[in-house]
Amino acid sequence: MSYTFELNNERKDANFVSGKVKANSPVVEIFSAMAQGKDLAPYGKKADVAAKYIMELNAKASNGDLGAMSELNEIRRFAMEPVLMKEIKLLSIYGNYKAIGFNDSCEVEIPEFANIDPKIQAAGQDVTFPVIRKKRVPIATVNISGGYAVDYRKAAVGDMTDENELQDQVRVQIRNKATKYVVETIYNAIKNAKGVKYFAEDAGLTKTNVDKVITNVRRFGKPTITGDYAFISQFNAFAGYTGTTPTVNGISQKVMDEIHDTGLMGMYNGSVLSELPNPYDLTTINKDGDNFETILPAGLGYVIPAGGQSPIYTVTRGGLTSFTGTDVTTGQIMSRFDLSVGALVAPNREYEIGLIHDKNLDSLTV
Repeated sequence: MSYTFELNNERKDANFVSGKVKANSPVVEIFSAMAQGKDLAPYGKKADVAAKYIMELNAKASNGDLGAMSELNEIRRFAMEPVLMKEIKLLSIYGNYKAIGFNDSCEVEIPEFANIDPKIQAAGQDVTFPVIRKKRVPIATVNISGGYAVDYRKAAVGDMTDENELQDQVRVQIRNKATKYVVETIYNAIKNAKGVKYFAEDAGLTKTNVDKVITNVRRFGKPTITGDYAFISQFNAFAGYTGTTPTVNGISQKVMDEIHDTGLMGMYNGSVLSELPNPYDLTTINKDGDNFETILPAGLGYVIPAGGQSPIYTVTRGGLTSFTGTDVTTGQIMSRFDLSVGALVAPNREYEIGLIHDKNLDSLTV
């Protein structure tokens, strides 16, 4: 899976800006207001000065001034970054999330047990006691990218109608790619773990394998099973529900009401069933060519025990970085925004999360 797109002659915008614009500069707030089509009257005289400056930058950029393009991207970066980083924090649903600076060491502190070999105490002798120690583990990061081509001529006359949509596009691209990267990292780590792991992978869910994973994970705490609708909905059949009409057929009325309202049961054998939202990736067609791929692999389901510390760690390093260059594929001048993201499943703790994969629902082969 590629998480970036390539530019020819890419230039890091931060190296070509004036330095006059800061995150808290009025021009950033007014730029965002213009992009969202808001009334600029509340900003008073500052609005006229900022709007003129923004239109002048776009006029220069439309004539090929790369410095003006970089200055505009710096303003965009300041406008987008707070919203994007708030969305990226949602990666914490997979475990521990931490934002670190560009110059910080890219590693996380992971607890591990020592002296866990139990012995019976003999007379006059000591026994070993389990001790929790902390160790620092480095996390490799990848650049997650989003970008677009800007119509500078349109913006040069004050028409910012496309700007808000383009910024949303970049945020969605980066957020979705980051989530996909984390999910694939978790899948690889658990599948390839050498020690104890609770993992099942079949062409279709089988009740035997699913129940085995749930039983093993349950000893760590009451599990929640979360996954795509196509994955979670298969548990209806495990409980005996096979029809599409509201006939009970031995199923409790409570379960029937749940299925009627949501299409899903809320519980399975004491485990909570939770649908994980999984929108389409409108830029990718599935292998059969008859539909879009989903952002996340639709066949992955996580069995997560309540309580305890997750073995999954995700980080973002620094904030957004912007680049200007020519798109390798189209030849258009593009603005690209990068975010450095890392993910890790703590070594030898992969067993703390169960993973079930229905290979019929996705093309995940990593």
